[in-house]
Amino acid sequence: MSFFSRFTGRKRAREAARRLGLDPSAENYLALAREHVVAGASAEVLQVCEEGLQVHPGNAELTRLAERARTLNLDSRVRQLQENLRISPRPALWKELCEILLQTGRIQRAEEYAEKWFEVMHDGESVYYRARCRAELFFQERRAEDGRVAWQLAQHAGQGLAGDSRPIQLQFEIARRCGAWQEARAAIARLLEINPGNPDLEARFRIVLANCHETLPLEEALQQVERTGLFIDDAPEGSQSPANVSVRPALQSLGAERDVHAAIFLRGGTALVQGPHGATADRTARLVREVVIRTRNTCRRMALGRPLQVQMEGDFGVCHLIFGEHGTAALWCAGAIQHSHIELLEDLAGTVRGVA
Repeated sequence: MSFFSRFTGRKRAREAARRLGLDPSAENYLALAREHVVAGASAEVLQVCEEGLQVHPGNAELTRLAERARTLNLDSRVRQLQENLRISPRPALWKELCEILLQTGRIQRAEEYAEKWFEVMHDGESVYYRARCRAELFFQERRAEDGRVAWQLAQHAGQGLAGDSRPIQLQFEIARRCGAWQEARAAIARLLEINPGNPDLEARFRIVLANCHETLPLEEALQQVERTGLFIDDAPEGSQSPANVSVRPALQSLGAERDVHAAIFLRGGTALVQGPHGATADRTARLVREVVIRTRNTCRRMALGRPLQVQMEGDFGVCHLIFGEHGTAALWCAGAIQHSHIELLEDLAGTVRGVA
C-alpha cells in the first residue's frame, strides 16, 4: 500500500471513529470496521466488532465481520507457526498449530500436521492429536473406519501418556456416542481411577451403567452409525432439525415444484427421495451418495478441508448439494436453483446459512 493510500485510509478511519463517537449505531460500528478491513488491520476489525456486539448484540453483519477477522488472525498465526516449525520444530508449536486447525474446522489439514509431528517426535502427544483429528472426522462424517482408527490411536496415545485422561476421554466419547456401553463403562472407570471422587465422572458412570443392558460391541456399533448415519444423541430420521424443519415434508414441498426432478436427503446409509419412485429413486440416491463420497475424498486428498456445497450443471439441468452436520441435502432441477431452495437445503443439512 502506498504512502498516499495509507494516509487517506487513516484519515477515513479517524472520520469514521468520530462519527461513531457521536452516534454509536450499528451502521457506524460497521463503517469503522470496514475502514480497518480496507487497511488490512484484522485485529482492529475484531476489536471494533466485539465492542459493537456489546452495544448491539446479535447484529448479523457485525457477527459476520468479527468471525472473518478471527479467521484472518488465526490464519496469520498458522502461517507464523508453519515458519517457526520449519526453522525449529518443537511440540508446543505442533500442538498450537493442530489446535488452531481443529478450531477452524480444517480437520484434514490438522491430521496431516499431526502425522508430520509424529514422524519427527514419535511422542504420545502427537499420537493423541492424530486420534483427535480422526475422531472429529468420525463425528462429522460417521464413517466406521474413522471411528476404528481413532479408537486405536487413542489407545496407543494412552500408553505413551501415562496418567493423562485425554486419550481415555476420547475413547469414552466414541463409545458413548455409538452406544458401545461396555467400552464406555471401561473408559469411565479408568477416568475415575485417575480422578477419584469426581462428581461429574461418578454421575456419568451411573448413566453408563444403566445403559449397559442394551450395549453393542464396539465394531458393530461403529458399523451401525455408518449404516444409519445416527449417533445415540441424534434425533430420529424425519424429526425436527435445529432449524425446526421436518425433513420429509420439506422434501415433499421441493419435489412438488414443476421444474424439480428430485429432492434428496442423505444421512449415513439412509436416504429419503422425493420425485422419482422405486428403482429410479434408489438409483438416484446411490448416484448422489457416490458424488458425496468422491467429493469428500477429493477434498481430503487435496487438503481443501470439509466440502460445504457442490453444484453441477449440464444437459441434465442443475444439481446442487449442501453438506451439513445433519446430512447432505440435494436438489436436481431442470432450471436454475432459486435462493429459497438453497435456504431450505441449508436448513435440512444443518449448515450455517449463507456459507458458500
